[in-house]
Amino acid sequence: MQSRARIQGSPTGSLVPILPAVAPSETRSSTGSLAGESSLVPGHTPWECLAREAALAPGQSLFLWEAPGGESFSGIGTVCRVEGRGAGRFEEARQGLTALLADADHRGPAPAGFPGPIAIGGFSFAERGARVGRPGWPRSDALFAIPARTFWRGRSGETVETRWRMDGVPPEDAGSVAEGPAEAPPKDPMARARWSEIVRESLDRIREGEFSKVVLARTNAVPLRESTTVLAILDSLRGAYPHCYRFLIADGTGNAFLGASPERLVRLGGGQVLTEAVAGTLRCDAGDDVAVLGQELAGSEKNRSEHRIVLEHLLETLNPVCETIDTPQTPEVMRLPHLLHLRTQVLGRPRAGAHVLDLVSRLHPTPAVAGWPRQEALAWIARAEAEDRGWYAGPVGWVDAKGNGDFAVGIRSITVQDRVARIFAGAGIVEGSDPELEWREIDLKMKGILDAIARD
Repeated sequence: MQSRARIQGSPTGSLVPILPAVAPSETRSSTGSLAGESSLVPGHTPWECLAREAALAPGQSLFLWEAPGGESFSGIGTVCRVEGRGAGRFEEARQGLTALLADADHRGPAPAGFPGPIAIGGFSFAERGARVGRPGWPRSDALFAIPARTFWRGRSGETVETRWRMDGVPPEDAGSVAEGPAEAPPKDPMARARWSEIVRESLDRIREGEFSKVVLARTNAVPLRESTTVLAILDSLRGAYPHCYRFLIADGTGNAFLGASPERLVRLGGGQVLTEAVAGTLRCDAGDDVAVLGQELAGSEKNRSEHRIVLEHLLETLNPVCETIDTPQTPEVMRLPHLLHLRTQVLGRPRAGAHVLDLVSRLHPTPAVAGWPRQEALAWIARAEAEDRGWYAGPVGWVDAKGNGDFAVGIRSITVQDRVARIFAGAGIVEGSDPELEWREIDLKMKGILDAIARD
């Protein structure tokens, strides 16, 4: 049995070290520091290292982050984890990780851009607090893990393996981000008639001025074959979505959260803040004229309005924490399998003392996954949607000891629990939305994920 202990110096962050079994009456606190030793792994990517090590040591927790055109890293095993719950989850995660990572010691090669100790994890879409038997996984409102072994690759192309440890803590442990049993999520997807009903009611509320946009999601539950593994699904996603943010958090006991998100929430590093507005969607199949469809998408008032709401939110939110902000005047067209999106990238210069988790807490949830105004849209989502979103559309990514990091919006994602893959997808409802067209848009967004599951 593991005992939880507050990190010394942190009034809120909860550190869960990986410790040998102790009696229920016994308590333990972690006063040791994090230390790591690195070596180069020539000729192998972090993904290849993860696949190899996972096959050699089944039952270990697994982690992956791959940014298009940026760094990638994988991890296996867990030294410790930090959790947060309820309204204070972002601050709890920040304080806990700051206390854990700040005093870390590192030896070995450190190529340009090497971040040192990294925590990978994320947050649920909405704060939910502690509840025994909550469906879905992860059940924590915030969960970050320090992998026992990381494989990092930056722009230089060198892969660095680092083995992390804490004083008195075993360097590897199976199932170390497991959270115990949970009830299975509902298996009944939203009926088409019910979908049309809530979209029409949403449009009525938009006309009454309650909100200008709301993002409604529905889900699909797919039983997995016994031969299916999360790494096989992720490999399919990596092949289909090379220009997306690919991520994996798996506990080693069969539970996992993984996906390939087209949308970065925020990156902080190198004295820059990077984010992007991704909103506005049009179908685009193989053989279609992308240029013509791109012009149609960019010329659609409904899609431009949806995109503008997201972009304005990003600019207004970042303005108080950035010295300068630059963004192009018109969006570009982003192509994915079956879909086109409007995307506008935003570049800022942060003020002194910026921390990526502060930026995450300010930006999440964006109007791209919730709506606008935020609180009114969230209140309607909680009433209208049939299921708790869990970590779908929540922030997922990594953070280092300096407060730098990179987070994507956890869309185009899968929760695996009890051999069932739970898939969410959503559509933005604004004035002019049509229930049938929005239903088809969600089908298209789910199709890429379903294809990846079928290809494994």
